[in-house]
Amino acid sequence: MAGFLKGKKVIVVGTGIGGSGVSALLVKEGADVLVLERNAFPGGKAASFDREGFIYDSGVHWLARGERGPLGEIAKEVGAELVFRSMDEGVRFSMGGRRGTLPADMDDEGSMKKFFSELGVRAENMSGAWAFFEDVMREKSPVELEKLDGISLTDYVSRFVTDEQFSRLIEAFTGIYMVIGPRQSSAGEFILCLSTHIREKSLSYPLGGMRAIPLAYLKAAEWGGEVRYSAPVTRIVVEKGKIRGVEAGDFIASDIVISNTGIKETVELAGRRNFPDEYLEMVDNLRLSYGAVSVKYALDAEIVKPHIIFHYPDITDQKMAGRQAAIFIPVPSAADPSLAPPGCQIVLVASLVPPELEDEQAAASICEVVMDRVENTMRDLFPDIERHVIWKMRTGTRYIAEISGRKTGEVVGLAQNRYQTGKKKPENRMPVEGLFLVGADSGGRGVGTEMAADSALTLWRMLRD
Repeated sequence: MAGFLKGKKVIVVGTGIGGSGVSALLVKEGADVLVLERNAFPGGKAASFDREGFIYDSGVHWLARGERGPLGEIAKEVGAELVFRSMDEGVRFSMGGRRGTLPADMDDEGSMKKFFSELGVRAENMSGAWAFFEDVMREKSPVELEKLDGISLTDYVSRFVTDEQFSRLIEAFTGIYMVIGPRQSSAGEFILCLSTHIREKSLSYPLGGMRAIPLAYLKAAEWGGEVRYSAPVTRIVVEKGKIRGVEAGDFIASDIVISNTGIKETVELAGRRNFPDEYLEMVDNLRLSYGAVSVKYALDAEIVKPHIIFHYPDITDQKMAGRQAAIFIPVPSAADPSLAPPGCQIVLVASLVPPELEDEQAAASICEVVMDRVENTMRDLFPDIERHVIWKMRTGTRYIAEISGRKTGEVVGLAQNRYQTGKKKPENRMPVEGLFLVGADSGGRGVGTEMAADSALTLWRMLRD
């Protein structure tokens, strides 16, 4: 299939990490690529915006592998100008009233046992806790990883250790990596995420904000393609089981359509009648990751330290448990000071919520309650924070849905659970000739945006080879 892509008319729907990444990769192969974005800005869940001298992200992001992972691999392949700053030092976990600083060298036994002790892992459970990390770091064959894909992370951890504080630590890692709980998580997927994080030692953030990633990819794509904004696709046109093009105002013909809008949404755009019944049943049964609310703070002083924090409230304290939320706090301006005016901070805070509720009013109410708790938690952790607020923004699951163009407000896309991970995950190729998926819903593995980039690389290799 050498040269298969040269001259092929390809439409990519959406400029998320997967869509922008695969667009640049296919332009490199000589394809005639048109990228259609429903919004007036690129990136979807990886977008960033300007406000009063601050640059803030639509989501709450940090990257497990940075330039050493699939995001960096795409940049190298297409010659994109993209710079990541490593922020491995000083990641704090605050859990159940105990605090610990995560070592940059998670492969060092002494450092990790000190960390476990800081968090309150019982002395008799230290060996089991470290044994779990040792097992995570042990290289696994594809066959072994496939078996682990079908095992619950909670069940797998219990083979090594049973400890309340260690369980909270694993829950925190799972929430940050996969945006679901450990009972639902695939052990294989979690091990893949954590082991690459440990090995690469490249916890990072892109200079310029998260939008720097899709912008860099799209700039590379424009050398041989075109990007149109405010161009929503209303229909993917299929005739006799084959792609004909899309409707985006007018009809646009193409040989290939690649959708970055999610598998469920893509089926609706292409028409359910064009898919086999067994495929529709699979799609309908797919589960989503959790959603999230966020509170974004623009501060006139450097109030939040350290610069990456995970806080889990002390649930034994009934007053605190009802007042606070489990939150993830990255400070992007610590990695890139240009995101805030001199001496100021941009701080992003997220907490997980259900991705979809039948009643939108009930969903909005739940999001408001959790956002109130997020703000309470920030005031408890940083008592002076309100005095330094220039502006703050609260966003719920509806905000995520509107930016991404999806019906629901899930953070990642499909949940990385044991029923739809690895070989059980939907493939990039859909059962319509010329129709493909890209992004976190298909063909990729890893942490959030890095999984979307991995999907782009998988699809590029499939079409190229």
